[in-house]
Amino acid sequence: MREFVGDEIEVHFARKPGPPTSFTWRGAEYTITKIEAMRRVLDSRSPWYRRRHRDYYVVNTDTGETFRIYFHRGPGRKYWVLYARLED
Repeated sequence: MREFVGDEIEVHFARKPGPPTSFTWRGAEYTITKIEAMRRVLDSRSPWYRRRHRDYYVVNTDTGETFRIYFHRGPGRKYWVLYARLED
């Protein structure tokens, strides 16, 4: 099961380039303890100015929760989103 969230988040890194190490959501900081999966989705069917390129991660946190987050790296502003909270 999953709970859709769709909130923009602030993501932190131990070093760049590199994977995210923590994020802030609704005023609370979550430390990423494990990255379960990473997938890059490139949209090559749309014209270059409308393409959506996203890096999706499934992460475990120090709170014992699992989240799906993504980095929108297409044209325009770049940002991170907490897409969903995953449940067992």
